[in-house]
Amino acid sequence: MNRGKLIILDGPTGSGKSTQSQILLKKFQAAKLSAKIFNYPDINNSLISRLLNRLSDNPGYDLTQASRVLLDAITSSETMSIINQSLNDGVYCICESSFIANIVKYCYSHNIDNYEGVISVMSFANMGIIADLTIIFDAPPKVLIDRSIDNQDGTKISIEDIEKIRTGYLLEAKKHELPIIFSTDSVESISNLVWEKVTECLAIRNYSNTSNKMTEPIALSEILSSKSDYLVSDPSKTDEYILDNNGVKSISSKGIDFLNNVITNTEDNVYAFKDTFSTVTVAAAMARLSRRGDDLRLTLVDEFSGNVDADQKLLKRVISEYGDDSVQQLSGHHLVVEGASNLLTKKIEWGRLAAYLEQSTRYIYYDRKNSNGEYNYFIPKELDASIKKTYKKTLNKIYDNYSQIIVELTNYLRKTSKVPEKERDSAWRSAIKAQACDVARNVLPVAAKSTVGVYGSAQAIESLIMRLMSDELIEARSTGKKILDNMRQIAPVFYERADDPMRGGANIAYKVDTNIAIDKIVKSKLRVGFSSDLNPVTLVDYYPKNEIDLVPYMLYEHSDLSLAELNKEVNSWTYEDKNKLFDQYIGNRLNRRHRPGRAVEIARYSWDIVCDYGIFRDLQRHRIVDNLVWQDLTPRYGFEIPKLIEETNLSDKYEECFDLSVKLYSQMKLAGYDKQAQYSTLLGHKMRFQVTYNAREAFHIHELRTSPQGHPGYRKLVLEMHKKLMEVHPLLANAMRFVNTDEDPELSRLAAERYKKLKLKKLL
Repeated sequence: MNRGKLIILDGPTGSGKSTQSQILLKKFQAAKLSAKIFNYPDINNSLISRLLNRLSDNPGYDLTQASRVLLDAITSSETMSIINQSLNDGVYCICESSFIANIVKYCYSHNIDNYEGVISVMSFANMGIIADLTIIFDAPPKVLIDRSIDNQDGTKISIEDIEKIRTGYLLEAKKHELPIIFSTDSVESISNLVWEKVTECLAIRNYSNTSNKMTEPIALSEILSSKSDYLVSDPSKTDEYILDNNGVKSISSKGIDFLNNVITNTEDNVYAFKDTFSTVTVAAAMARLSRRGDDLRLTLVDEFSGNVDADQKLLKRVISEYGDDSVQQLSGHHLVVEGASNLLTKKIEWGRLAAYLEQSTRYIYYDRKNSNGEYNYFIPKELDASIKKTYKKTLNKIYDNYSQIIVELTNYLRKTSKVPEKERDSAWRSAIKAQACDVARNVLPVAAKSTVGVYGSAQAIESLIMRLMSDELIEARSTGKKILDNMRQIAPVFYERADDPMRGGANIAYKVDTNIAIDKIVKSKLRVGFSSDLNPVTLVDYYPKNEIDLVPYMLYEHSDLSLAELNKEVNSWTYEDKNKLFDQYIGNRLNRRHRPGRAVEIARYSWDIVCDYGIFRDLQRHRIVDNLVWQDLTPRYGFEIPKLIEETNLSDKYEECFDLSVKLYSQMKLAGYDKQAQYSTLLGHKMRFQVTYNAREAFHIHELRTSPQGHPGYRKLVLEMHKKLMEVHPLLANAMRFVNTDEDPELSRLAAERYKKLKLKKLL
């Protein structure tokens, strides 16, 4: 009698192995083959197995992990003895689970360090029996949890546990080149894949073979790092797209037709993706670049042509198990946060590697009320009833004043405008509005709500989520959680780990713990009180001390010498020669967008700034900066009264807003709302921040932020920064020839508005 075959269907609970075992049994029976399903370990087939299971699973027995491994090995050995007898009788044995389940249980889920020891024990218990075929089933964690049955205590398996178990199975499958079937398709399509693998008579896997020796668990980043025959997919849709000439693959005419719907060019070496594929699928395709040497177009046809409508499943197969953060950079997402306080907007916009847009306090009137007849400001949920009442009353009064100030400023500016009556068009009205808003916004509270739009890679947005979820303010933490929930709806695979205890959760905890530790040291070591140093601009440090030392860096890309050799050569030059090279490198700049090369990035400037929060809001949006951090907002550094406020006799109403603010701030601090008290400060209150940027970014900031249509507050501040830079690096400062110092802001703003209208008119 021929020996039977051992077919193992394994995977996490809920992956579908039991369902497929029953279907496979019926197919064996339909083929007139003797078949039987076995559980592994089967505790009901022998008395000793039942007794050992009670002992192993009873929490009343204080067994070591090693003891539990040995007890499971005995039970497993009993099961394998029964299976071996059936195999000898010619039975096709279908086994649900295998000793891989024990490896996953102890080495991945229970974190036993002695991997080789567990392998040795389980291999010995397996009695040298080798499966003819082992298939690993997989599914997303949420699917596995939804499918899993309740434990004996009535609780569901946790997401953390299921991730560990799933990771273990995938790593073991990778190590032994076992086929993985993603079990989210229909039961019928999955059973067809199983039957296909069974009928192929796969090579026997020998776990004791030295060429396939088990070693320590490999990193998750290696899982599925290259396309292999053990990744099961449906090839029927791709066969007609690929031509195979003695192992050399090429794209058929049908494949070209497929590509024409997906990319912009099938022949040239530059092409872009059309919107046929979602960004998720594009990310999956591009992730293959690092692991496959073919033209990406061949990869698209070979691996992706049958999966256009299965983005998430496809991404799971190709990307998810990479564990590679760089893959997250390949998919970009848009998100919007409505109703964010102006305190939260800056926390959202702190990250460098994303793009942001928010409602402007310079072009929008903020005195409009919502459908409930209330001003649109943020109210922290954690405030008690008494403080909340005071908070609302105070902010309502401030908003009333803002509304009156904006009206009177607008009327005054219209009355005193130098623009002739016949030229007072829509551009003029826009310029007047902006000028009034520029001044009036100073009395808006930081609690004023705004809308923020964000575009970034999945990696940048995941970083944003973790940063917000580690913040001290409930508004920030709540927003971080909401962003995560929404991003998981559009690209769940990219955000699985954002709050995972082993990854994102650990990152969040790290940030929280670090902040707590530093705050504790600050409270014990630093004197209490506010700084008396209120210099608006302090150049804390700069490099190099002599800007002419940039010359070797300017020469570097044009020479074949090392930097050390260039320094030595340049030291022998005259100052005139160095200065000439410096000027030539800067070049003939015809507008502010003509910026010199990257050698000037060697020069750096570190600033300590005291300015109002409104100015900070504008300057904070510059991305190419370092060490951008700011201190908690406070009214203690004071404020300034704009000249226009004095001219319109609005000083009393203007100052009243700041008096109300400081009173509310003090009340909130006394009530224990230290961080929340920041919401009561106004955009015109001074605050302190620091920033470092290089000289190339200085060209951008100094020339842009001094342009006449800019806010007068930050124009004045940046001009002062430019003067400080001029004192230490006059050559670079003079090269910033488009820094503006003397134009009439009203007329320049009007010119800018008219230019915008002209462009719009041409478009229409």
